Amino acid sequence: MGPTEYVASWIVNTKYEDIPAQAKRVAQETAFDCLGVMLAGSAQPLGRIIMGYVQEQGGKSEATVIATGQRLPASNAAFVNGTLGHALDYDDWSGFSHSASILLGTLLALGEKTGASGRDIVEAYIIGHEAGEAVTPRGKVEGYPFHKMPVSGRIAASAACARLLKLDKKQVQMALGIAGSMASGVNHNHGTMSKPLHGGLAARDGVLAAELASRGWTAGESILEHPSGFLEAFYGSGENAAVLVERLGNPFRIQDMVVIKKYPCGGANHYTIDALLELMREHHFDYRDVEEVEVQQAYYSHYIDPIYERPRTGLNGKFSMKYNAAATLVFGKIDIDTFTERAISDPRIQETMDKVRIRVLSKWEISEANMERRWPGGGSTGSSGKPVVVRLKNGKILSKVIPPDKILGGQKNPWGFDNIRAKFEANARLVLPDHKVREAVGVWSKLEEIRDIREAIPCVVV
Repeated sequence: MGPTEYVASWIVNTKYEDIPAQAKRVAQETAFDCLGVMLAGSAQPLGRIIMGYVQEQGGKSEATVIATGQRLPASNAAFVNGTLGHALDYDDWSGFSHSASILLGTLLALGEKTGASGRDIVEAYIIGHEAGEAVTPRGKVEGYPFHKMPVSGRIAASAACARLLKLDKKQVQMALGIAGSMASGVNHNHGTMSKPLHGGLAARDGVLAAELASRGWTAGESILEHPSGFLEAFYGSGENAAVLVERLGNPFRIQDMVVIKKYPCGGANHYTIDALLELMREHHFDYRDVEEVEVQQAYYSHYIDPIYERPRTGLNGKFSMKYNAAATLVFGKIDIDTFTERAISDPRIQETMDKVRIRVLSKWEISEANMERRWPGGGSTGSSGKPVVVRLKNGKILSKVIPPDKILGGQKNPWGFDNIRAKFEANARLVLPDHKVREAVGVWSKLEEIRDIREAIPCVVV
């Protein structure tokens, strides 16, 4: 049995009872968190653009767009929901990047069309996540131009939808083959509206691939391992597809990998933000007391790209290490309002950004960090596990390290459901009245218990 056939067989044959309870818990928490982020995303400028665009396209009424209640073909509803989920860069991150906006976006739409239960959604969500993880090699980061989210995310979404539609093994192989030709997305679009589009396109294509396969559409049956296939095209030569897919469900990985975001910005910033906030609490200083801040980043990190050294837009700011450090020092917090043109143009921010210095790590230092197991392979943002250093005007030198595997919100240092719920409520209140926010919390925080997704949709639309 070849790797693609093996993956297809696993997708078809894995039973709900095979999935660990912890995996189900993490999937439900992550989906609940992302639903709130989708609601907040609908209030953003890019949300209004994408919703207006698909509304003009029209089409069969099959599924609902979160927040607005627009009725669209399932693939287009997935397209919008997935885009909204990543609009703020506030959704989770994991091994192949932001899985929730893709998986929840695609499964909400197809699940509504088919009358799926919450249990069906949780099952398909986890299977999709594991498939996406299995085809994402660790450690290929230097000079890597593709955004793993929409590349491996196409495989994840098609796997999830194939499971939800209960396709047979051959049909699943075809769905994976179709998804392999849809995969795309480049890192240059970080800091623009097209990064959230990566989530929407992958979610849409999951529905499209699975539905075409269900109708008999054909594709290459060895998309993962073929010399002209997915792994060779996107992750380069030398990747052993058989070795990669052997880890499918062995063990399940979602309960170890997913990080719930506390801040609506690129994940690599979180280590710096947390370190600075902890130092500010411990030593009682703010931006006025600071002489210099040093943050260390890998030489290939796009967080040190000149495009983002002096961000011009809120979306740029989400990927600027200098801006996030300065905003933490000036505002003492990071939230949705941090990433606006008004905040960026604040004279205090501009002055404080001049105090932030990025020390670029060499290849040798990166190898050293890997050998000491402080920096798990596979990260694409250059989070180094090395200290943030603050030099105060009074001569004091302070430092703090947030190890990559100990970030608050990760599964080794969970944020806690009370905080996840509070985040959901704050996001949902941007578009929903209080009574619907309360109802949504009661319904969607227990995704596994929903009998029919169609009955749960009304409480998350205006």
